[in-house]
Amino acid sequence: MVDALARRLSDDPVGLVHVEPLREHLRDAMNIAIALNQEKPRGYSFGELAKILGMRRESVYVRAIKGRALLAEMRARLGVTSLRRHREARLQEAALPDRRPAGVHHRANLS
Repeated sequence: MVDALARRLSDDPVGLVHVEPLREHLRDAMNIAIALNQEKPRGYSFGELAKILGMRRESVYVRAIKGRALLAEMRARLGVTSLRRHREARLQEAALPDRRPAGVHHRANLS
């Protein structure tokens, strides 16, 4: 995919203006992924992530902090601080029981 983009940009260099925003978006996605991994009970440690990513533990820590800030910003923009609490409140407002089996949560939980 990246090679195809490079070939296309060689024919139309004006498209290079999109490369930096794409790079920033990928960096933010990596930072968010690291932050979400740290929220998981069985997530990798900073040291383990450093080995996987081939970077210093301190760099992974900084990325996790940036990822948490991005998540907080995203959640605030959406007006949701906890998806689980938001869901519970909506069910309560509607006077409906929670029909999901106890202990069942989605894996990609942003709360």
